[in-house]
Amino acid sequence: MNLPKKKITVYLYTFLFAAMSGNPLFSISGDTSKYIFIAFVLVLVAKHHTYFNLKKGIIYYRFFGFFAIIFLFQKLVLGFVSYPSVIAFMARITLGYIIIRYVGYNFKYAFFQIIFMVCLISLFGFAWNALGMNIPAVYVIETTAQYSDNSSRNIILFNQHADGHRNSGMFWEPGAFACYICLTFLFYLGNIRTLLEHHKWKVIIILLALITTYSTTGYIVLFIIGIATIYIEYKKKYGAFVLPILITFGLIAYITYENTDFMKEKMDNQLAAASKRDEGEFAPDRMSALLFDLHYIGKHPLVGNGMHVITRFADHPALQKEDLGHGNGFSDFLASMGILSFLFYLFYIFRYNKNHAAIFVICIIFLLQGEPLLNYPLFLCLPFVFIYDENNRRTVNLPQ
Repeated sequence: MNLPKKKITVYLYTFLFAAMSGNPLFSISGDTSKYIFIAFVLVLVAKHHTYFNLKKGIIYYRFFGFFAIIFLFQKLVLGFVSYPSVIAFMARITLGYIIIRYVGYNFKYAFFQIIFMVCLISLFGFAWNALGMNIPAVYVIETTAQYSDNSSRNIILFNQHADGHRNSGMFWEPGAFACYICLTFLFYLGNIRTLLEHHKWKVIIILLALITTYSTTGYIVLFIIGIATIYIEYKKKYGAFVLPILITFGLIAYITYENTDFMKEKMDNQLAAASKRDEGEFAPDRMSALLFDLHYIGKHPLVGNGMHVITRFADHPALQKEDLGHGNGFSDFLASMGILSFLFYLFYIFRYNKNHAAIFVICIIFLLQGEPLLNYPLFLCLPFVFIYDENNRRTVNLPQ
């Protein structure tokens, strides 16, 4: 069967965009990989050069100009910015702009299909691991002192952690996989019934994959999506029955939270550990990271402290020599890029997302509590998804 070129390109672009947003094989954390990533983006710029016409590309230039000003003020206030990091950040914005503009209103559906394939493959990989067998290694990330489960085997569409007890999909860790799955449903907020009517079995597979992540953040956001869906989509049809359904759903969620170690016990332990840490002591869990970041958010609240360790951890020089993980993407972004950057990001989501933007943003903030998602192109460029789908069109087929 011959697939139309447009459809192939749409899926290829969407997959690469997702892969460059958290698959370890496409990591852009090192300097060399940053240059490769930037080169790839330049190739796309050359291919889609018409997108950068001053009039047609005005939205892109607003984003580019805003963050250029932020980096300029960081240079003036902090005295230093890392130019490779600045260029890589701008390249992420550029990548998202090109791909999302090209895919257009089909992006949500294409992303749904890509996530479904990743989830389907991940369930086979997860079951394989559960039986005590290993996926053949393609690339190995060495175990670090902070994260004993970081040793992993990657085959592009499945990332196997050393213990194999949680499903990471193709992303760097299970919590991240849960975030991208939740994003799939958030794109269809208010239209989940339509999604179920057309793709019931695919939705079931995606939900099964989310369950196997055992992600506290993922479960909480799924609960919010469930509550919102019942209220938004069923209140007119079922009227008085909606309230009992919501109460029952809430009780099930509460019982699940109270009786699962990876949710209640994990949260309680993190809160207890964070409360006992000395002021200025860093730890990668979400609560400790949040408390630590408050110092840097307060230090330069508007423009942030930059992304390079020299300025990001200026008052904690010992941390500059360590390979730090960061468990709170929300506070990390505020400390690095400032409150103005986050408000700018939210402004465009609220302006262009016509489908329950407030619930969408609340869920994104919850997801950020667990993962540094705004360090990756897809979440960083979410405003473009709504900008190039102003009418929130829903598609069940890609263009022929």
